[in-house]
Amino acid sequence: MAGGALLVIFVAAMEVALPWPMKIIVDDVLQQAGSSGQHGAPSFPGLAGLGPLEVLLLAASALLAMTVLNAGADYLGTRILNGVGEKAMATIRADVFTHLQRLSLSFHDKQRLGDLVTRTTTDVDYVRALMVSILSVLLPNAFILGFIITICVLVDPAFAMIGLAVAPLLFVTVLVYRRRIKRASREARSKDSDIAAAMSETFSSVRVMQTYTSEARHEEDFRARNNGRMDVGLRVIRLQSMFSPLVDVIATVGTVLVLWVGAQRVLEGTMTLGLLIVFLAYLKALYAPMKALAKLTTVISRGQASAERIQEILDTAPAITDKPGAMPAPRLAGGVELRGVSFGYQGDRDVLHGIDLTAQPGSVVAITGPTGAGKSSIVSLIPRLYDVTRGAVLLDGIDVRDLQVATVRKQISMVLQESILFRGTIYDNIAYGSEGVSREQVLAAAEAAYVDEYVRNLPLGYDTPVAERGVTLSGGQRQRIAIARALVRDTPIVILDEPTSGLDAISEQYIMRGLDRLMVGRTVIVIAHRLSTLQRADQIFVLDHGRIVESGRHTDLVASGGLYSRLDTLQHSRDTPARALALTQTETTA
Repeated sequence: MAGGALLVIFVAAMEVALPWPMKIIVDDVLQQAGSSGQHGAPSFPGLAGLGPLEVLLLAASALLAMTVLNAGADYLGTRILNGVGEKAMATIRADVFTHLQRLSLSFHDKQRLGDLVTRTTTDVDYVRALMVSILSVLLPNAFILGFIITICVLVDPAFAMIGLAVAPLLFVTVLVYRRRIKRASREARSKDSDIAAAMSETFSSVRVMQTYTSEARHEEDFRARNNGRMDVGLRVIRLQSMFSPLVDVIATVGTVLVLWVGAQRVLEGTMTLGLLIVFLAYLKALYAPMKALAKLTTVISRGQASAERIQEILDTAPAITDKPGAMPAPRLAGGVELRGVSFGYQGDRDVLHGIDLTAQPGSVVAITGPTGAGKSSIVSLIPRLYDVTRGAVLLDGIDVRDLQVATVRKQISMVLQESILFRGTIYDNIAYGSEGVSREQVLAAAEAAYVDEYVRNLPLGYDTPVAERGVTLSGGQRQRIAIARALVRDTPIVILDEPTSGLDAISEQYIMRGLDRLMVGRTVIVIAHRLSTLQRADQIFVLDHGRIVESGRHTDLVASGGLYSRLDTLQHSRDTPARALALTQTETTA
């Protein structure tokens, strides 16, 4: 930036110096030659004793040399400053991406994916355009403006004031239109985010959309958003179209005023024609910054709006952070305790109330209950994806808030109901999150999770690419990869969020075999409804409306006749739909 700024200043100085060789040619060559052959005093002392042709050659050579130097400096300056812009764009984008990864789920729960993508891509590019515009256009124009005003005032103060007479009107015009264009540009950026969010939502669920033949609905929604963006864009164009000609008209008024007064002074003999030409050239250069700003107003306003959107992200502090003095988590034995835990996604409303839950090292604890009871919220608190509102989550008797977050999460594995796979190969997805593991460890985990059972039939084996989110694999195949991923991590605590939900009998059989191997020697906390999973638990906690209403082993809970017994009956019911509906209503009432 420093090198580019120096070149910009040099280019500005050359722009200011370029009219003077022309003045010499007009005053010391052309006018002197037309004055009855009388060669008067030159306009520059260094030209004394030189003939007209020599002065012409010297002035023309100086003009050519200055133009070449100016062009070279302009090339280097533009290249350097645009390079700075590209590097800054890459740095800002990396910073935004890194910061977004650090932000807690409480932030991401409220955001639209398309909007975040737009801020990380398009908004960053607009900020780059803003930086380059300021450095390569506005900065040299500012120096040119300063140089010209200084020289004009020194050469002819009264005439300089005439040239600057319209400057206040230009300034007010620029200020008013710039604010209006910036406001419209900010609204346009918001509309761009709406469009990106709509596209992200539509094409991430394209299977559902096509299955339900809802293309027309999505098309109508997209068209409405797109037309809204078009209307704002047209408003920006209308303002820009009005702004630039208005600046040209005001600048022309100033030029006509200078030309009128200057021509009279030349006729009166109080100003040379060459000096008038210099003043006219300077006047044109004087208005150039205003014209440049008029043309760049959209770029600047759009860039400022984008910068504000990016800064909004960077100013957002992660909700989950290491407190001062937090210590690295030791190798955990696997003890988990929730002590008087209350939690809410919104500060004024809790979804968990006074939860007391204990899992001994190496035990299997199941959490069950109706949909929306708060089961997933409980398991999200253990790796500190969220912080409790009241109470504490303890691992081996240590409050998780006293431990460094990363060292806690490295000792917890999760297998979700719908496992997420990432871009890459099957091997990459099994090794995901386990840096430094050997290929033998990955393959051993894959075999233990029965991934090998279907991968060996693929032409590329474990090097088979996985489509986005793993859509080319079945649910059971994705789950086996997720179990293998957890086996490779070899963590003392494993969280299972309904890992067999929605699977066919054969896939469930493979998954349960893999889970049996995953559970050995580890503390397992599983969200489950299926009898095959619940019967394996050492302790079952039954949740309803964010509270633990029952706890115990499967046989004891079935015999108690409470909510768990009704849920168990509902699951095994093979009665008519009316009977199932009645049981569901009974469960809801309970």
